[in-house]
Amino acid sequence: MIVNDSCKDEMAKNQREKLKKPGERKPLIASMSRWKNNYGIELKLIFIILLFLLGFILTAFQFLPTRLLPHSSDYAAISCPTTTATPPPQPPSAEILENGTVLRSFYPVGTAAYNFVLMSAYRGGPHTFAVIGLSSKPLHTFGKPTYKCEYQYPNSTNITTRGEKLSFQDFGYARVYVVIVVNCTFPHETDPTSGGRLLLHASTNGGYDRAVHSTDTIVALNEPQNSWEPSQFLSPPKYDYLYCGSSLFGNLSPQRVREWISYHVKFFGTRSHFVIHDAGGVHPEVFEVLKPWIELGFVTVEDIKDQERFDAFYHNQMLVINDCLHRYRFATKWMFFFDLDEYLYLPEKSTLQSVVDQVKDYTLFVIDQVSMSNQLCLSEDATQISKYVCFLSLFVLGVLICLFCLGNC
Repeated sequence: MIVNDSCKDEMAKNQREKLKKPGERKPLIASMSRWKNNYGIELKLIFIILLFLLGFILTAFQFLPTRLLPHSSDYAAISCPTTTATPPPQPPSAEILENGTVLRSFYPVGTAAYNFVLMSAYRGGPHTFAVIGLSSKPLHTFGKPTYKCEYQYPNSTNITTRGEKLSFQDFGYARVYVVIVVNCTFPHETDPTSGGRLLLHASTNGGYDRAVHSTDTIVALNEPQNSWEPSQFLSPPKYDYLYCGSSLFGNLSPQRVREWISYHVKFFGTRSHFVIHDAGGVHPEVFEVLKPWIELGFVTVEDIKDQERFDAFYHNQMLVINDCLHRYRFATKWMFFFDLDEYLYLPEKSTLQSVVDQVKDYTLFVIDQVSMSNQLCLSEDATQISKYVCFLSLFVLGVLICLFCLGNC
């Protein structure tokens, strides 16, 4: 009997079916192993393509217009009813008055300046504080902002008082911000043992818009337990004289700074200190000049360049000297305010101590200012200087001639 190959295979298959036990299944692992060996490369390729497509979709999703993206407000509208938003104000329109004048109006949107920019706050006594900062100039020019002070204890009790605003002349140079010092004087002393914090509530009172009244609460000062005691305000000060400098900016001359600090350290004496405010003027060369005086304890440099973000008078000069006043008021007997291009001068046979002794009953005195120029030279010295220069020139010329002759001999 002759059979072909296909018939042989069919016969072998039937024989195996007869020999297999009833209920026995084909080995699954072996089948999967054969399938994996045959299609492993294709599976890897498909998996890589799917990962690439997923990354492409996620990347493209970020560049879709925002109107096509789901927004949280859409879900809020579906999940629960929301209040209807107040429609925006109508655009400004012109109105003709009875006298024929055209009255124009303006349409404000948003806030042009901060309500309050806090720099510092200091305790001025057992029940008084000073808060130093900046505030919007238009707010204080056209509105009536108010301040309220609150001292909170750790046990949630508090005391409040009205904040008294002190504003300062900016001579018309400030455009956006003005300096504000808020005095907080409470009706009784605060407890030094418990600690607490000082809050300042700054209210616009319709300064930005007559229909808007907003209040911002600022944590002005945190006081740990036993961080102060009443006797510290009556203790003898560390210094006799302390200098509060104006904001330094621009390309200052290191040599001029060296002359100025050397002169005034000698002028004020060993019990003196100088606070320098760096608004960009203390570049590396100037700092090298000040560094020895810092190491000797005569100078403190405070970096105030961050204040440049808030446009006020003369690199916020009034802000930093008010901060210096309240920061060091209990550390010195007398405090001086003048610029780095100014020198204090006393007539002969006068001392700084004799001057301050004459004004010891006053809290402030002003020193007359005299501009330095060539007109300050005594007229009788003019000819003497000319003769000296002429003699010196002839002397140098004679020396050069002698040297020339000796060289030719």
